[in-house]
Amino acid sequence: MMLLDSLLYFAVGLYLDKVLQKENGFCYPLHSLIQKCFGRKKKPRNNYASTSEVKFTENYDETCSTDFIKDVSGPTLESMSLEMKQQESDGRCIQIRNLRKVYATNRGNCCAVNSLQLTLYENQILALLGHNGAGKSSTIAMLVGLISPTSGDALVLGKNILTDMDEIRKSLGVCPQYDILFPELTVKEHLEIFADLKGVSEDSKEKAVTEMVDEVGLADKLNTVVEALSGGMKRKLSLGIALIGNSKVIILDEPTSGMDPYSMRLTWQLIKRKKKGRIILLTTHSMDEADVLGDRIAIMANGSLKCCGSSIFLKHHYGVGYTLTLVKTAPGASVAADIVYRHVPSATCVSEVAAEVSFKLPLASSSSFESMFREIERCMRRSNPGFETTDYREVDNLGIESYGISVTTLEEVFLRVAGGDFDQADLLEEKEDPNLCDSVDLKVCQTNAPKTFFPSKLCGNYFGVIWFMVTLIGSSCNLIWTAVSSVIRLVTMQCCCCCILSRSTFWKHSKALLIKRAKSAQRDQKTIVFQLLIPAFFLFLGLLFLKLKPHPDQQPVFFTTSYFNPLLSGGGGGGPIPFDLTFPIAKEVANHVHGGWIQKYQKTTYRFPDSTKALNDAIEAAGSTLGPVLLSMSEYLMSSFNESYQSRYGAIVMDNQSGDESLGYTVLYNSTCQHSAPTFINLMNSAILRLATQNENMTIHTRNHPLPQTASQHQQHHDLDAFSAAVVITIAFSFIPASFAVAIVKEREVKAKHQQLISGVSILSYWASTYIWDFISFLFPSSFALVLFWIFGLDQFIGKDSLIPTILLFLEYGLAIASSTYCLTFFFSEHSMAQNVILLIQVFTGLILMILSFIMGYINSTTHLNSLLKNFFRLSPGFCFADGLASLALLRQGMKNGSRDNILDWNVTGASLSYLAAEAIVYFLLTLELEFLPQQKRNLSRIHEWWKSLGKSRRANSFGFSEPLLRPSSGDAASELDEDIDVKAERDRVLSGSTDNAVIHLRNLRKVYPGGKSQVPKAAVHSLTFSVQEGECFGFLGTNGAGKTTTLSMLSGEEYPSDGTAFIFGKDIRADPKVARRHIGYCPQFDALLEFLTVQEHLELYARIKGVPEYDLEDVVMQKMLEFDLMKHANKPSFALSGGNKRKLSVAIAMIGDPPIVILDEPSTGMDPIAKRFMWEVISRLSTRRGKTAVILTTHSMNEAQALCTRIGIMVGGRLRCLGSSQHLKTRFGNHLELEVKPVEVSSMDLENLCLIIQEKLFDIRPHSRSILNDIEVCIGGTNSIVSGDASAAEISLSKEMIMAVGQWFGNEERVKTLVSATEDSCKIFGDQLSEQLARDGGLPLPIFCEWWLAKETFTKIHSFIQSSFPDATFQGCNGLSVKYQLPCGEGLSLADVFGYIERNRNQLGISEYNVSQSTLESIFNHLAASS
Repeated sequence: MMLLDSLLYFAVGLYLDKVLQKENGFCYPLHSLIQKCFGRKKKPRNNYASTSEVKFTENYDETCSTDFIKDVSGPTLESMSLEMKQQESDGRCIQIRNLRKVYATNRGNCCAVNSLQLTLYENQILALLGHNGAGKSSTIAMLVGLISPTSGDALVLGKNILTDMDEIRKSLGVCPQYDILFPELTVKEHLEIFADLKGVSEDSKEKAVTEMVDEVGLADKLNTVVEALSGGMKRKLSLGIALIGNSKVIILDEPTSGMDPYSMRLTWQLIKRKKKGRIILLTTHSMDEADVLGDRIAIMANGSLKCCGSSIFLKHHYGVGYTLTLVKTAPGASVAADIVYRHVPSATCVSEVAAEVSFKLPLASSSSFESMFREIERCMRRSNPGFETTDYREVDNLGIESYGISVTTLEEVFLRVAGGDFDQADLLEEKEDPNLCDSVDLKVCQTNAPKTFFPSKLCGNYFGVIWFMVTLIGSSCNLIWTAVSSVIRLVTMQCCCCCILSRSTFWKHSKALLIKRAKSAQRDQKTIVFQLLIPAFFLFLGLLFLKLKPHPDQQPVFFTTSYFNPLLSGGGGGGPIPFDLTFPIAKEVANHVHGGWIQKYQKTTYRFPDSTKALNDAIEAAGSTLGPVLLSMSEYLMSSFNESYQSRYGAIVMDNQSGDESLGYTVLYNSTCQHSAPTFINLMNSAILRLATQNENMTIHTRNHPLPQTASQHQQHHDLDAFSAAVVITIAFSFIPASFAVAIVKEREVKAKHQQLISGVSILSYWASTYIWDFISFLFPSSFALVLFWIFGLDQFIGKDSLIPTILLFLEYGLAIASSTYCLTFFFSEHSMAQNVILLIQVFTGLILMILSFIMGYINSTTHLNSLLKNFFRLSPGFCFADGLASLALLRQGMKNGSRDNILDWNVTGASLSYLAAEAIVYFLLTLELEFLPQQKRNLSRIHEWWKSLGKSRRANSFGFSEPLLRPSSGDAASELDEDIDVKAERDRVLSGSTDNAVIHLRNLRKVYPGGKSQVPKAAVHSLTFSVQEGECFGFLGTNGAGKTTTLSMLSGEEYPSDGTAFIFGKDIRADPKVARRHIGYCPQFDALLEFLTVQEHLELYARIKGVPEYDLEDVVMQKMLEFDLMKHANKPSFALSGGNKRKLSVAIAMIGDPPIVILDEPSTGMDPIAKRFMWEVISRLSTRRGKTAVILTTHSMNEAQALCTRIGIMVGGRLRCLGSSQHLKTRFGNHLELEVKPVEVSSMDLENLCLIIQEKLFDIRPHSRSILNDIEVCIGGTNSIVSGDASAAEISLSKEMIMAVGQWFGNEERVKTLVSATEDSCKIFGDQLSEQLARDGGLPLPIFCEWWLAKETFTKIHSFIQSSFPDATFQGCNGLSVKYQLPCGEGLSLADVFGYIERNRNQLGISEYNVSQSTLESIFNHLAASS
């Protein structure tokens, strides 16, 4: 039966998994399984037809009018090559055809993807870009089968996503945005699992795994568990999982998110290597990544495709031109602008910060660049004092220090394409995820976290009872909030003492934190359930069971065999009755036995072990006559144990009838049944009665009725019930401290606690407010418990003498258990683990120890030991609470020696109350000590080192802040000799005291982490010295592990420096960290948000913490929400915000209260370019434009650093490697120019003429009269060589021999050899795709070959020109549409020379478009990182 149940529930589980709503929003109809098994097959719906069959009615347009702004002009698409068209005809691509997805929301239908038509080709990477909510995730979800399209379809390698998804997934590899890995498994085990899932055979699996770990660079981590890998290694493993199994279709969702630029570049190289023979779809918010990897780039906005083409095509189609940056020697110099406007009148000035000015130059004016750059370079030479002649009169204003130029970035293209639709896209931002729905005030159902509780989603039309429970929880939350509000209003009454208290910083912070906890508890339904409902329900249920248990004055029990074997067919019970029928009278009596059937006794060969002793015992007990008979029956019972399925509860041995005709019998009974002996005696007496009266209806009814309880017995029973109630309440109240730990550990887990401490909250106010709130919340279950005691009449706890001790026990237990739980929370880093472990600890230290002590107290040999152990047991508040209640319950039974009359005696409640009172104070002080301990411990070790250093300094008379407190190692001393000149100049300036008025200045700041037994200490930061002025945005860049986060942690107080110090407004962070960090606004790398607080409540919390007056609070919060465009999200809890809005909120928290110092750790992580630009605007306005705030910014986006930072410092290996403005770093470290060239497209006339020439030479065929290009549109391909005289050019396929012949005729046999032999040419540009097609099909269509030949000629001509004009140029890559080179930049080559060379030869070479740009900040970063 259990096996049947297993199969049944397994089938039900599979069915429910298919039909119930899941987190990805896709489910089958309830009748789908039945229809699939028993119904007839139906044709696909019309809305899943091909492109030509899909029709959109006017109703559809009206439906979408409120959800989607139609793009009347249609998308901008780059023309396709003939080879791409060939892939479409062969089914070697992904064709998305009118794909559409509509989500139903509370505000109506929402169109996330609207009539998307897009094709992804083999050997190419398509970068799919779009703002948050543009439809990218929905598109990918439909392609991989997570959700079904509303209409339209897509073909993946010729297979339809609607009908062939199982087949598609066999060749599909996906790298999700977040690593979905098993932390306990190794790299090898991950790859083996997914190789098995993708159908890799056992013979080749090991080879496939080995090759993949080599390709992704994890060979040395093959047997390392995932939890020991770094973030970059995890991304590589996720990429390897997507690629293993020879997956032909790869989907990469932000594969390099969170990586530093150097690691990112290595991953890009890996992806480029793996694109051959695959179709890769890449989504990313990094425009640089899309620019480097994307062979074609598609941009979506509001669910529609806006444009698709190569990077250079989009830049020239949408680009605003070049960005020219000039660094003047003096801020007031105007000659720079005069030169630019004279040569390019249409130029526009986009920014001017200090001595740096930037202009936008149109692409069409590139012919004027050479003369403009010549004049700029002359001006730069004029700034040299050695240059004596000049054409300018105002010598003081002629200084241009340096200049640089960059081409339109893909980010600017994205902003132009998607920026105009951003306002309409706001609605779609949260609709794209099918889990998200509308929000009304605080009752928000949407969330990005699957763990969040959804009443409406879980209940639906199925779970009405659960909805009732949720309503009850909501009412409880409102009750708690009302009570807390009343308490706060009571405390803040305008009395004298409270007025003084309310003005103190401690009270303001405590009040803000109490409001935070109250509002969080109001919405945290899980905590309310765990803290209030579960203990109350458990306690009520336990007391109810005690009340409803069978009473001793129960109904009489009749002695009948009908209670035995009640499952016998026909009912009535009974069973086999072994009967000794040796004597005739026994047979007569047996005929009158009712309530079972006779099992005839038979002699057996079975004997008991030591049969002689058994016989002697039987004779001694029953006599010499009856003893052997009873022993024989016992042996028979043992030997026939398995003869019947039913249980046997009695056996009969009858004596022979005596002379006076009296009858005697012996009953052998089964002692496992309490009433078996009297039952069988009554059975035999009834049978004898029937024999005597010869009446079968005669019977004897015998019953057992216990006597009524005496008063003492009743009291004893009642006291035992009270003891049971004490056990129940101990278990119920064990849930409460577990709920206390959740909020504390969760805040530390997401760094929200650290955020509050940085903002100015003292440790005492944080823990005091937590203590007060937890005690207030504890009063509710305690009050409910006392009410239940009164309802159920437990006078032992609420009697006249015991009420006060019981109330004191509850109150002191609440205080003591809260403070002891705080101590335990320091040992946990995950709130779920803390909740479970603390629950078990409370059950053990409360219930288990109490029962153990109770048992030991009643065993004479352990009584003294129990008295000793109790002193240690009472260190647990749970034991004191349980022992106190148990003592009250059993007090009247005299179980407490010497304490029968006094409830407050030490052995009753006195000890528990005393210990609880002391523990409430001691554990709270211990919590504060644990909070301070790590810092104080470091301080003690530093005092000793400082004293030794001080003694040496006095002897040398050279002690001062200009030298580090610890003597630097030889490695540090050697590094200072090689220090960059800019970094050294900054160090000298800081140590000389010239920057003492700076907002922040670091002096030889150093951090060393101690190593383990087998590890040497690691220096994370080496003698860091720099300053940040007011109004400056300082870019703090570096690779992962360079020391950036450690430095920021020391500035914010999270870490303590090993050496050196830093000053914030003159305050030493080592001597007075609390005062120093009050001036800091901090935005951490990961959002430190409280999930149940809304946007407005977050800002109100931190505004109160930072001392914003109550009368000004609302205006300040509203201003910040307007400034960060968060007004429409004001009433949404943080868990319901998108990633971009969470980052906005984090930055707003850092900037509220206008702190003079703002530290931003990767503030734009996860944002799309539009939201990122908005964030840049806000940060720039607050720092450089207002000139009041100093900003320290860390980022992995070089564009972000260049756009925001007035100075940039790059850290490598814990040291500052370079320092200066963006243009200064480019000028000093940039040693090359980047050139990208796109030739003109092959003209249809040239293509047609070449086709005709080859056709005549090969086949001597008279040219067809119709257009060659028309033939191409009719038919592309053909696998066999065609020699028919009527064949068109498009129908002709050239074999390898024919291609070699063509090469000989045109005198360039080497060119076609690279195609026929599938070897790469010298430029590594052409041949791969066509070589594969030639090897696969045995031939190439004539038009495709001709297009390749003409394009090859053009690229070869350009390549030869570049190599001859710029001898040291290096080839960087080609995507078939454009080619990239790197040109050396030095004395003999300038920007003016490059533009001059290309402009003069542009038409002759057939160059359609070209870009020239200076080396980027990212290339400088990568060079410094690689050289470390």
